[in-house]
Amino acid sequence: MIKLWAFIALGGAVGALARYGLAGLVQTGGGTFPWGTLVVNVLGSFALGFLMRYLLGSGVASPELRAALTIGFCGAFTTMSTFSYETVALVNDGQYWLAWAYLAGTFVLCLTAVVGGLATANQLL
Repeated sequence: MIKLWAFIALGGAVGALARYGLAGLVQTGGGTFPWGTLVVNVLGSFALGFLMRYLLGSGVASPELRAALTIGFCGAFTTMSTFSYETVALVNDGQYWLAWAYLAGTFVLCLTAVVGGLATANQLL
């Protein structure tokens, strides 16, 4: 059990650092629309869809590595709590159209990314 927790913790640490780095890289232009979080959520959704299908379908990874990549990395990399806060912040700032675009864009793009990840993994299996 401790071994599994260590794998998840390591994956989470890497995912959190990757989230910080990528979101900061994307969100360089300033502005109020949270592009960094949107990109991270879409990529993380694709990665989770792909990893779940491919790793479970192929059996190439141990349960510990699967947990590190899915629960640890993807769990820390995707940013649902940040997404929720940023949506509320846009509403509180009176930027209703941007809040709606962010909400709808994240929902549609992340669901599409999960389907894309599943389909990509299916092509490899």
